[in-house]
Amino acid sequence: MYLPLGTYSPEIKLGLVSASRNCFPRALSEERAQRLLEAARAAGIALTTPEGECAVVETKEHAVEAARQLRAAGCDAVVFYLGNFSPEIEDAWFIKNFDRPVMLLAAAEESGSSLLQKRGDALCGLLSAALGVGKRGLLGRVHIPEAPVVSAVEGAAEIAHFLKIVKIVKGTGNATVGLFGPRPRDFETCNYNLASVNSIGVEVEELGLFDLQNEVRRIKESEGAAEIAAEMKSELPSIPDDVEFVGRLSTYEKAMKAFRDRLKLSGAATQCWSEQEFSLRHVPCYINGRMAQGGFPIACENDCYSLISELCAQYASDNAVAILDINHSIPKDLHESLAGYPLADMVGMFHCGNAAPKLLKNPEMKYQVIMKRLMEPETPADITRGTLEGQFIGSPITVVQMHGVGDKMRAYIIEGHFLDLDPKTFGATGTAYLPGFGRFYRHVLLGRFHHHAAVAFSHCGAALFDAFKLLGFAEVFTPNPDCVPYPGENVFRGMLKAK
Repeated sequence: MYLPLGTYSPEIKLGLVSASRNCFPRALSEERAQRLLEAARAAGIALTTPEGECAVVETKEHAVEAARQLRAAGCDAVVFYLGNFSPEIEDAWFIKNFDRPVMLLAAAEESGSSLLQKRGDALCGLLSAALGVGKRGLLGRVHIPEAPVVSAVEGAAEIAHFLKIVKIVKGTGNATVGLFGPRPRDFETCNYNLASVNSIGVEVEELGLFDLQNEVRRIKESEGAAEIAAEMKSELPSIPDDVEFVGRLSTYEKAMKAFRDRLKLSGAATQCWSEQEFSLRHVPCYINGRMAQGGFPIACENDCYSLISELCAQYASDNAVAILDINHSIPKDLHESLAGYPLADMVGMFHCGNAAPKLLKNPEMKYQVIMKRLMEPETPADITRGTLEGQFIGSPITVVQMHGVGDKMRAYIIEGHFLDLDPKTFGATGTAYLPGFGRFYRHVLLGRFHHHAAVAFSHCGAALFDAFKLLGFAEVFTPNPDCVPYPGENVFRGMLKAK
């Protein structure tokens, strides 16, 4: 989604409508809906309700009018609340007419003393409502929580979770990404299927490396990047005292911003592996990191799937994210504090130096070591300069990646932490502890996903998982518990073998 720089997720407007079956008191749904509204307000969540009789749906006319009002009010999604058993046909009719995401909630009974006169039977009603929605083929737009029968306070917590889900769904479904240049030959697995990307609502602007070259040339001739150069030098004292080189970086940033604004892009991916460096005479890492810090992620190696993964992680965490390699195993002597960790569940996560500056401890500008071996083996670093290197801050993390499966999408999600210890290597690097990673890597990642992953710097897997279901992903993989084998796992030889 095209957002102002410095913004990480879209604004969401949520609606609430209740329902009542004709043989139950309407007042019961009204009272319970009011308590839910008050609990949501106490949690800082504003909800829009329809005006008039249709605030509690009892008839088809109510359902149509409530949906019309909430659409007209600009609601991105709605909480449909069964205050009592509810009218199953009218429940489905509302969802049919409100063509946006809906969460189904049902009211729990409040007290033993009220079961005689104020029993609502919403536990039972939700069975009928969900089946009626399913029979009409509408469940793809419906989120049902893990525990959907709730008190008012529990309902407010579910609404807060639903709000995060809708941010991801809205942001993704309204995203346009720009891809600059061909996928580098050496990264064949970064290829993508346009139909799979379109299946979740993302649009693609396919551009050439020459488009970027021409934009850089145009900006150089207009000399419009000096203010960016001054800002960068103030932000990162380790930038070389080389006015011409800093000009290359600032001109590139201005070019990317120009494409962003002209095409209303949500993020971008560039060719970046040798040809871009030869053409523009710098690695784009630091600029990519600066743009990610502003809420505009730029993926490497023209990796469309990882860019969309970054966008989803950004919307879910409402913060800057990173694209990293699932890169290297961790030696047992890296640090004495690792003695208590299972090394199979540790992974070094790395990229050349494209992280948002605020995600790194003491970031410094350097050059890309691997590229220099290839491109400038006998000379001082010049066109391989521009990485932003340092250790990732200690933080909870969510690692998420997607890939096409036919014309649909599949994804994996795993949560863990970046440990606060020196990774003792180059690049933007962190030592991640991801519980269950060893088996997950072997039985989920290998053969399904490539080497990149998006990293959010908080635990937001729950929102991502539910959003991916609403977006129509074909598969969403998560780690199995220690006692549950993966399909095809050899329990006599693998990590599940009895000790």
